[in-house]
Amino acid sequence: MIENVQTWPQQRQPVFRPAPSGGIQRNNFPSHQQGIASPPPAKSLSREERQEAKRLSEEANFSFSGYQVVRREFISHRFDPAMTIRGNSITFNNSCISKLEDATYVQFLINPEERKLAIRPCDEGARDAVRWCVIKGDKRKSREITCRPFTTKLYELMGWDTLYRYKLQGMKINYQGESLYLFDLTAKEAYLPQSRDPETGKLKRPKPILPSEWLETFGLSVEEHTASTKIDLSNGYMEPVESENIPEENVEQTSQNNTMEVY
Repeated sequence: MIENVQTWPQQRQPVFRPAPSGGIQRNNFPSHQQGIASPPPAKSLSREERQEAKRLSEEANFSFSGYQVVRREFISHRFDPAMTIRGNSITFNNSCISKLEDATYVQFLINPEERKLAIRPCDEGARDAVRWCVIKGDKRKSREITCRPFTTKLYELMGWDTLYRYKLQGMKINYQGESLYLFDLTAKEAYLPQSRDPETGKLKRPKPILPSEWLETFGLSVEEHTASTKIDLSNGYMEPVESENIPEENVEQTSQNNTMEVY
């Protein structure tokens, strides 16, 4: 008789039970016990790959809907093309002069309905040509254009206060092969006259006064902004008529009717 013989436990075998569908369901033993290898962990994306994935997602879903183009007047624009209108004169800054090629003479075209002013380069001898700069050597410099009758009509058209001077930002556009400047008369900055500090005697630079309705938004919607840059000089603009197109017998009468005294 054999005594003290140790009995080793038998290896536990997997148990199969009927599955609810009638098939065979296996106990959920660890995969290493079932002889099935675990899948390798997913490879993590690099920083560059994550950024590229985000960029592609933004690109695919981007739309201008809901965006507003921030007004240039809200940002420093000291050296941008601009026009200043006073009670009796108009001045274009040097930035405006230098960016319109070699133009020395221009014509003023105004659309009273749309409240827009276009500045178109022209030859010296063209009808209604206005010299808008002076030439010093190879440079062109801004000059003050005295035009009280014109500015008076502008102030009346826009309902401006004669106490203020108004500054408008110019936008260079191309129309039928011509480069010209377009000014939106409603997009103006108002300035009070300069005054001296009573204590120091120094001139105080007045701050611009912006239209109150601008404070409600950052600017125009993309759709409105795009529409505001379109221009058709044949629709609503008071365009000068070339003298050679006027019958000879009517030249003298037309000239008298269009005479405007300039102070």
